Amino acid sequence: MHQDSAPTHWMPTAFTGEASLRFGADRVELQAGLQGRSLAAGTEVQPLALLLRADDSLLLAELPLSALQPDAQGLAQISASLPLSTPAGQSRRRLSLTLVSGRPGAWDRVHDRQRFALPQRFLQPGLEGAVHARLESGALLVGIEAIVNPRATSNISGTLGLELWALEQPYGGGDFRGQPLGNAVLGSLAGQQRRTGLKLAWPLAETTPASPARAHLTLMLREWTSSGYVTRDWRALDWPRISGAAAPSINRSTTARLRSLPGVSDKLARTIVASRPFASLDELQRMRGMSARLYARLRDRVTL
Repeated sequence: MHQDSAPTHWMPTAFTGEASLRFGADRVELQAGLQGRSLAAGTEVQPLALLLRADDSLLLAELPLSALQPDAQGLAQISASLPLSTPAGQSRRRLSLTLVSGRPGAWDRVHDRQRFALPQRFLQPGLEGAVHARLESGALLVGIEAIVNPRATSNISGTLGLELWALEQPYGGGDFRGQPLGNAVLGSLAGQQRRTGLKLAWPLAETTPASPARAHLTLMLREWTSSGYVTRDWRALDWPRISGAAAPSINRSTTARLRSLPGVSDKLARTIVASRPFASLDELQRMRGMSARLYARLRDRVTL
């Protein structure tokens, strides 16, 4: 009996059945079924891929699709083990698998998407309890209540490190850009263990970003893996006031000095200078560009 060979060109267009995921140490095992359609010989087909995302934003894994061989019903089964970019943090994430086409880094067409019903929490070292930062005697002091490794008792972490960053944007658990301000190596931590009462100090001269008013001070817990250091958890911190140092005066400080305060833009600093003198700090609340949240942050950092 003669059996027709597989079509010359075949393009997957949708998922069939339920995809499954199995997570390991910075890897994910993926299984999914795809259905599609036959294309005429010579038809140009854009590259395709499967993208695993968390919360529809963070890319966790990417699988380029090539040389797929469908069965007689036009179905293809995918089974692969992929490197996993684990999102930082301890919160549960909503996962989705998307069939896309385009090119790497610019997958601009979505063919189908499958969302997983149960949120996924990734077990990884994290910051626990309060994290405080203050400036004192020319140094930035950071106190951390605890660092915990929630993995199994036999699962020792890679080398852990703390890094202080001034980021361009608030951090959300994925990639980031900014200026490194300091770091400290902590060593490994066994599963189900924690380190408590950590206190670190970095010289103030080394922890001053180029634009403090627009930088987001962030402490990151990082772990060494086969792919280098990866972020496991983070805390956003407020820029602290220097202990024992004179606070800037809104009636006497220069525009540049006021602009260096966290959250104060160049326009707001100029508005404050142009509106002086002030009889009380409460008058700052009437400044254009001064929100209630920003005023609350500045209230204890400035004087008349």
